Amino acid sequence: MEEKKTPASAAESAAPGQIPETAMAEDGSNRRKFPTVGDMLAMLGIALGAQIVVGTVAVVFMIFAGYGFDFKSLEPEAMGKLMAVLYFGSMSLTLLGLLYYRRARGGRGTWARFSARGLNPALLLWAFVLIFAVGVVLEPLLRLLPELSLNVGRGFWTILSLVVFAPVFEELICRGIVLGSLRDKFGVTTAWLVSSLFFGVLHGQPVQVISATVIGLVLGYVYLATDSLWSVMILHALNNAVAYLAMATGHGNALLIDMVGSGTLYVLIYIAALALSAVSGYMMVRTLRRIKETEKNPSAA
Repeated sequence: MEEKKTPASAAESAAPGQIPETAMAEDGSNRRKFPTVGDMLAMLGIALGAQIVVGTVAVVFMIFAGYGFDFKSLEPEAMGKLMAVLYFGSMSLTLLGLLYYRRARGGRGTWARFSARGLNPALLLWAFVLIFAVGVVLEPLLRLLPELSLNVGRGFWTILSLVVFAPVFEELICRGIVLGSLRDKFGVTTAWLVSSLFFGVLHGQPVQVISATVIGLVLGYVYLATDSLWSVMILHALNNAVAYLAMATGHGNALLIDMVGSGTLYVLIYIAALALSAVSGYMMVRTLRRIKETEKNPSAA
């Protein structure tokens, strides 16, 4: 006759260092609590706090270097180098802080997923075109907001910061830690939406908050569809490379409507962008529903 194990005996027979599921369920471990709304606000606070700390250090350095508060007096290349160092410092501090906080709050499991499936040329091309399309759709709203005020310099260090540092750090944080943590507790849809909003708020200025949130929806979808950060890092890098080219040629705040001479042509482009965005949005929601159902019932996959 098979002996029936009690929760206590199951805990005793568990492998060394392994917490049995029964014990974890009964002791109300933080694994089931993380992340809460408070956790999300705390994580955002860590990210913004890291920027403030590193920015304060930069101001002190500038004062002792004889520049005072006048960052604009720097040459574009020097500004690019300074901003790259500041960005690397603040995002490194943010990443380490979030990982520590996640662990302290009971977050466990894989937080960054990489797979060769993410290198799907057709998917990447579609997503890149969609990012452009949603940017066009947002133009009427963006025209109502203050223009983006951002001086990141020019040259090699600026390119390194925008095309390498930003895609790596922001995707590890927003799609890796934030989306991954939310997905474990709330599922793919909530993780997709909230991580995109987190990504947008992280950018600070109103124009960037809105555009980055929408772009975050595309990046988040691609990450969920491929289960790989490679794909979103590549997309992020391509998007930032285009943004840098726009800044370098004096079109950083230019909208398509300002660059297209014909009103009729712009209307046609806008309708096409709106149609692509609507169809793509519908397809993304359907795919996310299938992913959700597969996670609920893995045997049906």
